[in-house]
Amino acid sequence: MKKTTFFLLVLLSLLFISCGGDIKISIFTRDLSDVMTSREQVLYTNVNMIVEGLDDENDIEFLRRNLNGFSNEHTVDYNYSTSLSFDIKAPILKEDSDIDTSNDLIIITGKTQKGKTDYYLQYNQALFSRINNYIYSTHYQNIDLKEFKLKFEINNDERKTVTLTTYSSYVNGKSYPFAHQESLNERDRINIELSEIFGKYISSMDDELYPIFSIE
Repeated sequence: MKKTTFFLLVLLSLLFISCGGDIKISIFTRDLSDVMTSREQVLYTNVNMIVEGLDDENDIEFLRRNLNGFSNEHTVDYNYSTSLSFDIKAPILKEDSDIDTSNDLIIITGKTQKGKTDYYLQYNQALFSRINNYIYSTHYQNIDLKEFKLKFEINNDERKTVTLTTYSSYVNGKSYPFAHQESLNERDRINIELSEIFGKYISSMDDELYPIFSIE
């Protein structure tokens, strides 16, 4: 009886395993300004994702069919396990754009107000649910967006200095728990990682949005 109970507990624990990973988004400031000034309706930026526990061909084929721009897939060692690294595309849009984002897992939108532009990140919850259902049915695991580290590499490729404001983030490895401003000269590059609390908050938002960074 004790052995049976033990194995049942192990099985139940496996059913509640959630996998996380790493999300790194590359952004160029000229892309942001081109969309916000309506020179372009939408521009796509590169996102690298690492997802724990995925590594077989069936997983890759499923993701290829469902994710916009899926490419560069390969296995990596992450968090002491073999994981899948791949690239996807994320659209940069103005708020309330009518662009079709049904195959985009991550969407970046901008809203200009009071002399600055706030940028928001949203997850496509319908697409995420489809992917999560597949992973649960094949691997008996769930993907938990709260367990992903959310990172940005922002490159200033405009011919002017821009002022970047971050919120509850690590900037070039240094912690800034509140709003923090940095001046980026032409060709400057900066690395941002949202704090664990802020990243979890972003992943759980539905209608209410909070900017991940702002540019003046």
